[in-house]
Amino acid sequence: MIDLLPILMSATTTMQLRMKNWFAAYPAGMPWTIVSDYCLGDEGKKNDVFSFVVIANHDKTENISEYISGVAPRDIKNIRQVPLGLMQYLTSPQPVTFSVSFVINRDSALLRDYLRVEDMASFIPDACELVRALRTNSPASSSVNPGYFDEVLRRLGIFEKDLGRKQMNEKLSRQIHLASGFAATLFYLVTNATGAGYLRWISDRDKLIEHNDTIVYDLAYLYFILMSSSRTGLIRNDQGNLILDLPKTLFELPEKTGQHRFDALIRLPDYLAGTLADIGPDMSYSKEKFREMLLGVFVDSPNNWLVHLTSNGERISARSVQYRS
Repeated sequence: MIDLLPILMSATTTMQLRMKNWFAAYPAGMPWTIVSDYCLGDEGKKNDVFSFVVIANHDKTENISEYISGVAPRDIKNIRQVPLGLMQYLTSPQPVTFSVSFVINRDSALLRDYLRVEDMASFIPDACELVRALRTNSPASSSVNPGYFDEVLRRLGIFEKDLGRKQMNEKLSRQIHLASGFAATLFYLVTNATGAGYLRWISDRDKLIEHNDTIVYDLAYLYFILMSSSRTGLIRNDQGNLILDLPKTLFELPEKTGQHRFDALIRLPDYLAGTLADIGPDMSYSKEKFREMLLGVFVDSPNNWLVHLTSNGERISARSVQYRS
């Protein structure tokens, strides 16, 4: 998985510049929200999709949620016609959102030939070593629970054992690694494009989020650290450690039952993921609502981007994509 990070960074270089220009009016140090949803494993769809929407702090979360609930009270699978208000929010000329969706053709089976079980498992010891180094080098702080690093090591250990079991859920494990890598890419993009002071990731409630006590959050942050450490021009402290100066990153823990309290916000990536899962390489679609989203949100859009990933078993490639009229 770690080999995928430089590929994602390279594929999103132009996207980072576009995001920087798009959000240029916002000062450094601002809080940013990233919401995500997924369309995975649907045999009736053409693609597996991980969609992320960056929301600027242009209003209170309660007010944004109220607006989306009013214009789009249902998910895309439960509507016949796409609500105009939702499309207007995703394409507003005022810089309030920027979306990035990672699209993998269903035939690639979530990059199964490239991201094998042994590849996923091989990262865990290195991840544990990184966590131990962070524990040693992190100064005492009232904002960091001293037991946090031990909790991360415990979760990584459980995940490593899961990967070694004969009856392990290979597909779910692959989803976890991909989701964490894609989320880390968004953290990296937003941090470098906006000078973010705070990041908040809100995901739809999903097995890949809940598995092993939300191990996906630990992996995402570790991947974010690795990506940030690769930047040029970083300064080292007196002990020789890199000074990263990363934003404070918060992870929303979804309720296990009942309605997700950020259900309205998650509706944004829900519409994106549902549409891109349906669109074929020949621009075919199964229902009119997906054509509405394609033309109304993605075509000629400066702030709604795709990253298309493919693998031939030996190497993986990723490229940023925009639909043009």
